[in-house]
Amino acid sequence: MKQRARASVLITVTSVVTALLIAVASVGVLVFIGVGNFGATQATDEAPVDVIASVDTGSVQKTLSVEVRTTPLSTLDIPSAQFGSGIVTGVAPATVDDGGVLLSVSEQPVIVMQGALPAYRNLSEGAEGGDVAQLQEYLRRTGLTINDKAGLFGPSTAGALFEHYKSRSFAVVTADGARAESWRDTGLPLSRYVFVASTPVTVGTGCGRVGQTADSLKCVLSSQGVAVAVASDADQDLAGLPLTLSTSSGAEIPATIGDPTTPILDVSDEDEGNETSDTRRWYALNGVPAEAQGDLGETAEVVVESSPEDALRVPSTAIRETAEGATFIREPSSGSGKGDPYRDHPVEVTLCAGGYCAVSGEGIVDGMKVILLG
Repeated sequence: MKQRARASVLITVTSVVTALLIAVASVGVLVFIGVGNFGATQATDEAPVDVIASVDTGSVQKTLSVEVRTTPLSTLDIPSAQFGSGIVTGVAPATVDDGGVLLSVSEQPVIVMQGALPAYRNLSEGAEGGDVAQLQEYLRRTGLTINDKAGLFGPSTAGALFEHYKSRSFAVVTADGARAESWRDTGLPLSRYVFVASTPVTVGTGCGRVGQTADSLKCVLSSQGVAVAVASDADQDLAGLPLTLSTSSGAEIPATIGDPTTPILDVSDEDEGNETSDTRRWYALNGVPAEAQGDLGETAEVVVESSPEDALRVPSTAIRETAEGATFIREPSSGSGKGDPYRDHPVEVTLCAGGYCAVSGEGIVDGMKVILLG
């Protein structure tokens, strides 16, 4: 019995020792695997994969954003005193063309005529000046003949004005607004005409309502033709450079930047007297079609510098520099893995913009692979 007990104890001890040895061995294997995995991870972290791009051809363009503004070619603020002291009896339409009636004051029409010099006085026989010449040109545009000297209100001008009144069923009046007793007395009161630089014009909302006193009018006329200009913060002279405008419909319109011009300010700027606060450089725009002028985007991009269309280019992150400042690109090796994993090629960088650089150099060809900086 004692021998059997000793044998049983011996077997048990042996089993325990064996189990411990197996456990220790397992732990050793796991530790070895873990260390191996850690080492592999560290090796991966220390040798990241290169990001590769290609040399291609295309234009590299340096652009500058400019603000686009439009303004009427001409705007006329009519002094309220010009209409006299009557009552508005006929309201203004939305637009008026050359020879159209702006409104009626005490049943007398106010005629719009094209002319650069604004109206400033009554006109009658004996008057002489640029305003008389503009009246004569207007009457000729209606088909009437005038033999007076240009700019001189003589009998021929009075007769043509008389015929014009009669043909339109307007009352024939003197320069003072009284009814004319003879055709030779025919004149043009200041309260009955307006000169505008170009027609047609858009009529502002302050041009009166029926029953309003004429001397309270705040009438503004704006030409329908507009001038287009751009503003830039850059010191660079942009005159002569091409740019592309866009419309709300997505259409693109090529144009050319013209000569420097005066600032185009918002109405709020003008009201606050901030004409001198805008330090940007303003330029007129040439070649903008009339049908697109009212639908332009608020900004445009001007190409201020450009490489040739067939220039070799690389992503800007492919450009590297030596300690001496020389530029080069790095080509990955395509060999068997022996020797250097890459080759460096000196390049001349001619222009960088928009994430690309135009380059040139010996051995640089379209399609060449390059390693980007990390």
